[in-house]
Amino acid sequence: MKEKSKHEDLTQLGVADFLKFMYDGHPDWSLLAIKAPIEEVSEEFADFRGADTLLRDVPRKPAEAYEDVASLVSVVQVKGNPWVVVFRSLLYVDAYQLEGIVEEAKELSARLSTRAIAFVGEDTSGALSYDLFEQGKLLESAEWEVGGEFSRFKSSLRKRPAQETVGDEFADGVFREQGIYLPCCYPKSEGGEAWLAVEKISEGIIERADLIELGKGDDIDDDEQDGDET
Repeated sequence: MKEKSKHEDLTQLGVADFLKFMYDGHPDWSLLAIKAPIEEVSEEFADFRGADTLLRDVPRKPAEAYEDVASLVSVVQVKGNPWVVVFRSLLYVDAYQLEGIVEEAKELSARLSTRAIAFVGEDTSGALSYDLFEQGKLLESAEWEVGGEFSRFKSSLRKRPAQETVGDEFADGVFREQGIYLPCCYPKSEGGEAWLAVEKISEGIIERADLIELGKGDDIDDDEQDGDET
């Protein structure tokens, strides 16, 4: 009898849904996933970045078309999954966030003695990258342009994959192998209320969401990040 995969009981895995969601809008993002309880992740991230506000267990509402994304960090727990996803920025990413997300993954991995992975997409260059850490130590790092070759691949886990071109399926495979699912959602705020907007494809699979407001020195100044959502 075929042995069951340790992640076989999870109905959603990988990044395919998330990438399709991003490509339908403006494909810039920086995020990380951490294998730890959401309470610990939110607390440690807020402490590390000196956050102004931490909103726990915010409402989750169906997403609507053409909505702006609030300048809040979303910490999201998927049902039945041990990984928590931290959406640092969506539809917009600057140099600070590109560098900071790797620092955050490394730091939280060390603080919580667990695995963490940073994942970035940058529309201008068309580049994708990830950095996988365990207890603050780098295990694997890669960067590529979709349809091109690796511009960077470093790993203590395996040899460089023997492929001439790298597509979205490579990133999807990496996250599936780790047992991670990236839901399609984003933070919203209006009239003093903040919530998580959830796309239809990810409705019903999010167990909890926290929102973190960073200080002005830790993020862009705009109250909203402009961009179309589908």
